[in-house]
This record gives sequence, C-alpha cells and structure tokens, in this order.
Amino acid sequence: MNRLRIFRYLFFCLAAVTCCSRAVSQDDLAATDRRIIQEIRAHNHLMENLEYLSDRIGPRLTGSEQLRTAEIWASDIAKQYGLENVHLEGWKIAHSWRRGTAQARIVDPVVRNLTIASAGWSPGTPGQLRRRIVSVTASNLDELKTYSGKLAGAIVVLKEPSDLMQEGPIANPSSPFNGPSIQTPAPIPDRYAPSPDDRFDSARLTFLRDEGVAAIFLDSGKHNGLLTARNVGHQYESAAIPTAVVTHEDYSLLWRLLKKGPVEIELSLINSFSESPVEVHNVVAEIRGVQKPDEVVILCAHLDSWDLASGSTDDGTGVASVLEAARAINALKLQPRRTVRIVLFTGEEQGEVGSREYVKQHQEEWNKISAVLADDTGTSRVLTLRLHQHYAARKTVDDTVAPLADLGLVQPWMERYYGSDYASFNDVGVPGFSIIGNQRDYDYDQTHHTQADTFDKVKEDGVVHHAQVLASWAYNTAQLPELLPRN
Repeated sequence: MNRLRIFRYLFFCLAAVTCCSRAVSQDDLAATDRRIIQEIRAHNHLMENLEYLSDRIGPRLTGSEQLRTAEIWASDIAKQYGLENVHLEGWKIAHSWRRGTAQARIVDPVVRNLTIASAGWSPGTPGQLRRRIVSVTASNLDELKTYSGKLAGAIVVLKEPSDLMQEGPIANPSSPFNGPSIQTPAPIPDRYAPSPDDRFDSARLTFLRDEGVAAIFLDSGKHNGLLTARNVGHQYESAAIPTAVVTHEDYSLLWRLLKKGPVEIELSLINSFSESPVEVHNVVAEIRGVQKPDEVVILCAHLDSWDLASGSTDDGTGVASVLEAARAINALKLQPRRTVRIVLFTGEEQGEVGSREYVKQHQEEWNKISAVLADDTGTSRVLTLRLHQHYAARKTVDDTVAPLADLGLVQPWMERYYGSDYASFNDVGVPGFSIIGNQRDYDYDQTHHTQADTFDKVKEDGVVHHAQVLASWAYNTAQLPELLPRN
C-alpha cells in the first residue's frame, strides 16, 4: 500500500470515528422521538400490564410473597420484550411483616365503632384491650416529664387533628410543588441530619415505651374515611409500641370527646413478623449500548407498594411506564449509544432502602451513570422533570428535552426534593431526576398510600404520556456525546 493510499485510509477512518462521536442532531433526535411516541401510542401494553399487576398480583409489601410474585412477573415481561441481562439483585430485610386484623370501638362515654389499620411493622396487642385514651401534647422534654407515672396501660394520641379545610397542593404550604423553580445555586440540605423535631420524636417514643403505654393512635390525615399507610418500624424491625392509624373523622371524634371527659376504648391489633431475615430483590434489565455499553442511563420505578390497596398509582403506573419505555425502544430496533437500564426497586416505601442498597452494590459504576430518571408520581400527564439541584446538567438536559416538543413539557424544575429512589443517587453525586405530574389527586385526599389506590384510579392518557417521556428522554440522553456533567 503506497503512502497516498495509506493516508486516504487513515483519513476515512478518522472521519468515521469523528462522525460516530459527535452529537446526534436535534432534528434526528426529534424524528426518532416521534417514532417512539407513535409506537407507544399505537402498540403499548400499559393498561394490560397494570391491570395484571394491580388485580392479579395486588399489594406488594416488601418482604411479602406478593412482592416475590411481582419480581418474577416483571422479569418475565422484560424477557418477553427482548431486553438483555434480565436478573434479580438481592438484598435482605430484618423481618417481613404481615398485617392481620385491626378492631377498635369506643365503649365510654358512647358506643361507637372506629375504623383503623395497623401502621407498618407495628406489633400486635396482647389480645383485646380495654383502655383509657390520654392526649400527650408535650412539645418538649420538660412538658413530657409532667406525664411521668400517668400513662401506664393507656392508649395515647399525640396531637390535635389535622386541619383538612384547605385543599390541594397550592393551599398546602409544605408542598414541594409550591413556589418558583429555583434556577440558581442554593444550599443542598442534608437529609440525614436529624432535626430538633426528629430528636424530640425519638425521645418521646422512648419515654412512652418506658412509661408502659399500651398503644399509639395516629390521625390518618385524609378526607372521607381514608386510611393512610405509614411505617413505624426502623430498618424492618418491630416498632416499640403497637401503633394504629385512625380515620381523620374518628380521630377528630376521639379528640372532641377527650376535651369533655374520660374516654375508654376496646382495641385489638393482630400482626406477625418473620422469624429471620428475608431476601428481596431489585429487578434489572437492559438495552445494551452499541458504542459505550459500560456507560448507563437508568429509568426506574418502585415495584413494592403499601398493602391497603393494590398499589396501582404508587407505583404500579411507574412500573408499567418503565417497562413500556424499554419495550418501545427495543421494538423499534433503536441502537442507543449507551446502555439504557431499567431498575424496579423494592423497599422504597420504607425509605428508599432498595435503591440505597443498589447504589452501594454498584459503587464502581457511579462515574459511568449518566443520569437516573424515576417515575413515582401517579397517573396524571407529565408536567416536566425535576433536576434536584443538578445545576451543571441543566443545559444538557434542556437539549435532551427540546426534541420532545410534541409532548408539551414545560422547562425543568431545579429544586431538590426527597421522597423516592432518585434521592439515593443524588446522595452520592449521580444526577438523579424525577417526573413531576399534577399531584392533586395523588398526594392529598385521594389515592396516595390509602385503600383507594386501585386500578380504577388510573388515567390511561397519563400513563401513556409517562412512557413516551421516559423512552424519549432515555434515548436522547443515551445519544449525548458525553455523560451528563456533575455539579
């Protein structure tokens, strides 16, 4: 081969490498995104999968047999869709917990049945109890000491009923969806630093246990007789005191009666724990990248749910949307530059435990994860993405969202928030983002963590929109010339 031919050969090799490494044009991305959007609109399996998960498998409490069934089901679906490297990644919880019966009624000064449910990882009571109710409204340790010697055998309520007169996220000052989108750097809060309220709550619980309190009643804080599931155990251990959630209406009645005089109730809680640790699993599957397969874009949702209903909107919709997003990319035979990985986490409802375990197990990959997008926002259409103060990534994310004009997203929001599996990645500096939807029905007085979280609440148009956003964003992010920048 003469010098000229060698030179030409090297030139064309270099040109080919340059062509492959440069950014895909926005027009090309937009054209591919339109194909993805159409594929999901026309051929999705969303409602079929979600109905099966909701009605045939049902509630998926971490550590339960139903969650194990859901893990196998999700793995089988991923294999049917032709995804690669489908597997379960195990981690252990100290004890699984099984809900039994919960019964209560006022016996004095009136006779009235109460609607209650055990809080998660609450122990049962030793049979049926007849006990007085006492309000322990101390707000500091000095006030708490005034109850010494007065609480043995009592059932306690700790605060006055929630004020539910104001409705919706705009009226709720604690809502993470209030206020303008913060687009300039702001201090990042330390979510693991205990607040004064946290320290007092812990001290109060120890005091109540040592005083021999028989049970604790919590206000459900929802309208219309809805019960809110919540966790009172720590790291899957039994709670110190039997604890029940009471409907807001019944809790308010107890509070009013207490202001007039003594109140006695009968109470029985029956729950059980596994004797030994239980292994649970995160479900993982991939579409392998063709140029940089060791670099990863992650789509995730959580497969576990609370057990008062079927977990259809929290987070069955996310599970179905993530699976559908992967199906669509694969069905179109797209070849993303980077690996698109889906992860269905478990243990989210007890504090993102499964995703924190995943992050620990994948420490060697942290610097190769471009970004993580979590879908855990119910059943409405997607408003935008929340970037959780990843300021350095903002401009690049704008580039990945721009081709999605047909989906009607507004500009990404920047505030950092905690509450789902993206936070486990943010804790270690990996860009973790989340979907924002209209939270009104989901968060406030409808489905979230209640017995109303059932398949009939699912809005098909919203779930289709979720899958379209997830798939298009994942593909666009996988095609970027470089990983998303860190702060």
